Amino acid sequence: MYDFMEYCLRRYYRQSGWNEENQYSNLCSWSRALLDFYTPQGLSLYLSKLPTPQFKPSYTMNALPSLNGSIGYLYTSRSLDIGTSATVDFQDMVDRFRIVSPEYTETQKRTFMLGSVNHYLLYGRMFFPGARLEAMYARRISDKTQCLVTAVNNPRVSGLPEVAMQLQYDVGKWCSECSYTTDDGLLGLRALYNFDQPESAIPTGQWALGTEIYYGMLDKSAGLSTGLRYRTLPSSGSPPICFTYTLNPVVGHMSTAYVAQISEDLAMCSRYDFSIYSYESDLTFGFEYRTKNRQDNNSPVIQVNGNNSKDTEKLQGLIKARIGFTEGLALMWEGRFKNTLFSIGLTADLSNRSSPIRTIGIEMQYFG
Repeated sequence: MYDFMEYCLRRYYRQSGWNEENQYSNLCSWSRALLDFYTPQGLSLYLSKLPTPQFKPSYTMNALPSLNGSIGYLYTSRSLDIGTSATVDFQDMVDRFRIVSPEYTETQKRTFMLGSVNHYLLYGRMFFPGARLEAMYARRISDKTQCLVTAVNNPRVSGLPEVAMQLQYDVGKWCSECSYTTDDGLLGLRALYNFDQPESAIPTGQWALGTEIYYGMLDKSAGLSTGLRYRTLPSSGSPPICFTYTLNPVVGHMSTAYVAQISEDLAMCSRYDFSIYSYESDLTFGFEYRTKNRQDNNSPVIQVNGNNSKDTEKLQGLIKARIGFTEGLALMWEGRFKNTLFSIGLTADLSNRSSPIRTIGIEMQYFG
């Protein structure tokens, strides 16, 4: 489940019409949502307030296994439609398998783009103990350009704060990103290109090709990675599937993943990782099951991700599970109880018969 600050950032992107799915860093977003989910550890509490539409403070506390916490503040130059933990759409709070059609994305851009240029988001958080600071600044420069600056300062570590800068340019058909980090002098360039099918063919899916080139200015080292993705389009009527292949020839890592939506409530994924140099491999399986609150067919027609639906469905809970030869087993249940959002999860090593449970925890979040 997203914490409150991350949820606000995603709402800011959505209301300004920025499409995160069109970035190379999110090439494998479907498989990552099903297999790389975070399970809570110990007892965590998140409390946030909504004093004004622009300003939002947040407080966190982790009671187990050790006592720590943080204080954060977020400010946006434009009002954010957040809601409360009792009224927020639950499907916007969880990292899940989601289908966003290109038509819906373009409609969203036209709807929210008006007045979004030159607006910005400021975020800062201090962690205790240790007084480590992290900050973020996001600004929309134009309808196609956005800049993002993040910084981390740890007083216990000598040296200047670590700063990362990104300049993103998205025209829809392709998206490019230029980045630089000060801690290791890493300069990177990412790009993702979407291939259109011929006009005479019936559009059933979309291919995307992406690459990343980076160079370390301090250690004089370079790297390269590339990725390929195929997705079926929602308008084609075909079952939603996604295939991705990524390759990093420098470190010798390659990965293939396949995601398929079995039914309206069930999505499954498999991923195979292989090291070219050491011949080490790993196979991971996972699924996501949704529990929904369905209303009668007499409800008015609504649009969900660009598709018309006569049934109003609200996501109530999400169950995730994954099992792999390396990482073992992970289970998580996310839902809402009255005015509070919660996540319950555990990880286990099935090969360790004496003590198979690695971590177990619960996370509760309230804002209003």
